[in-house]
Amino acid sequence: MTAESSTKYRDELVFALRMREVPGDRIGDVLAEVDSYVAETGQDPVEAFGTPGEYAARVAEELGASVGYPRRAVLRPGVLLVAALALCGAELLVSAAAASEVVLTTGGIVGVVALLALLAVVLLLVMRAATETHGTARRLWLWLGSLAMLVLAPFAANAVERLVGAEPVLLTMPRWSALTLAAVFLLAMVVLLVRGIRGNRIVDPRPGGPGLP
Repeated sequence: MTAESSTKYRDELVFALRMREVPGDRIGDVLAEVDSYVAETGQDPVEAFGTPGEYAARVAEELGASVGYPRRAVLRPGVLLVAALALCGAELLVSAAAASEVVLTTGGIVGVVALLALLAVVLLLVMRAATETHGTARRLWLWLGSLAMLVLAPFAANAVERLVGAEPVLLTMPRWSALTLAAVFLLAMVVLLVRGIRGNRIVDPRPGGPGLP
């Protein structure tokens, strides 16, 4: 077993555990166990523990019903709020760059909500593919489905916006106001992301062990 293959296994295992919402302290314990076993035996981690997805599923199952479902990593209010802030901030930024005034309409807001919902579906498919343990073919179809949904999501949201229509106009704001609001949204998104990362860091339980995001 090479150092490269061991590092690849650890990275995939961390991702699979994160997608199943395993707490950071438990992930640190799991990584320490894998590293110690591989160092002592020289055995390939796949042979000893199974694939990263399989091992992550077992760890999540041991922790009970509070974890183990990839969809919860997407559907948590905090995650949806971060996505909404990013999407609204980007939308305002693009609109302000294209015109001297930004007009908010019912159709525009419904379109943004539709895009957010579709992107949530994309993330659900991606996480399901990343944690799939029942065959390569099924995993491939999930990846292809998420890619197709990602490509089609903006077109579908635009179609919804046109269907709802541009009336009534809810708000008109000058460019500077839209840019300021976009900056506030994006800054809030960054703050929430940093707080989330710091609050669930992976800490190696071994003395002097490094912490990971």
